[in-house]
Amino acid sequence: MNKGRNILLLMIVMLGVSILTFFAVFERNNTGGVVDGVRYVVVSEQDGVKSLKFYFPDPGRVDTGEAFETEELVVFSIDGCGYEYTVNKKDLEVTEKRSGETSEGPYDTFSKELFKTMVKGKDKFIQIWQAVTVGLICLAGGLIILFAEEIWHVIKKKGPDEVPRWKDMNGIKWAGGGVIALGVVLLIIFLMI
Repeated sequence: MNKGRNILLLMIVMLGVSILTFFAVFERNNTGGVVDGVRYVVVSEQDGVKSLKFYFPDPGRVDTGEAFETEELVVFSIDGCGYEYTVNKKDLEVTEKRSGETSEGPYDTFSKELFKTMVKGKDKFIQIWQAVTVGLICLAGGLIILFAEEIWHVIKKKGPDEVPRWKDMNGIKWAGGGVIALGVVLLIIFLMI
């Protein structure tokens, strides 16, 4: 039995569990972010009123505004926009109301997704079921590597008294590594969608 190999595998499993837990549990807040090319920042909050700044890809363009929050609604008022936006907290439905003169449409500059994100915050990186799926696949690959000697005995039909060399089990190790790589690729896909 190779204790060093087992300790290394245990450390890799613990690191993997930590990374998956971070991606599945860490909830990103709604005090700042970028949605549809517009960066929003909550500058300050006082008595249920948030002061906001919006940064655009155009050099030097910065808009300011405020968000008023009630039990059911969040109302966004953006200086010079010409519209006032209301988001229902329950279903995240966004409605607009003209509040001044403007030649732009209500969602030419600010998208509905921007206001929804400002209310609910950004989604978690991955869902719990996705983290469990990736974890189980990587665990299967680790177990294949860990029990490579036992698998070698089954595949080669050798007796328990014959001990293989580590290089004799390269195919089994590569198979275990391939399963782990599949789990990593799946994690990347889950993070991208």
